[in-house]
Amino acid sequence: MVTPPPDRFPYRLIVAATDGSPCSLNAIRHAAGLAALTGAHLAIIYVVDTYMSFRMGTHREMALETLRADGARALDEALTIARAAGSTDAEVAMISGHPKEAILAWTKKSGADLLVVGSHGYSGLATFFLGSVAAHAVRHASCPVLVVRMAEES
Repeated sequence: MVTPPPDRFPYRLIVAATDGSPCSLNAIRHAAGLAALTGAHLAIIYVVDTYMSFRMGTHREMALETLRADGARALDEALTIARAAGSTDAEVAMISGHPKEAILAWTKKSGADLLVVGSHGYSGLATFFLGSVAAHAVRHASCPVLVVRMAEES
């Protein structure tokens, strides 16, 4: 494998966020390939949405347990994908908070050179009501952001 000079590819740490969805796993695949190509370290993060669990009221602990289990599965799958794409030293982290803010805070704290996120491709009213982690990241991240869309099925 040819490693490009560090001044051509300034990435030392690439952070990729996953929620376990197919589009976020596609973003992991891209991030891992880029990390392998540039020699960057890959950190994969999953956010346990504590705001969602807070809305569960008396069932909050059960909701958190379920969200953590979902996160562990998503991170396992993402790590398998990353290793298959050549990023053999990828690491994972499960963090808590509201996804939009938690991803950006972790990215900034880690000193990431690039944030990679997937886009579900929602537009218009769906984005207005659901919000968009990708759009928020593009506007507010402390580093460049790569947004990976799902390939359209033919």
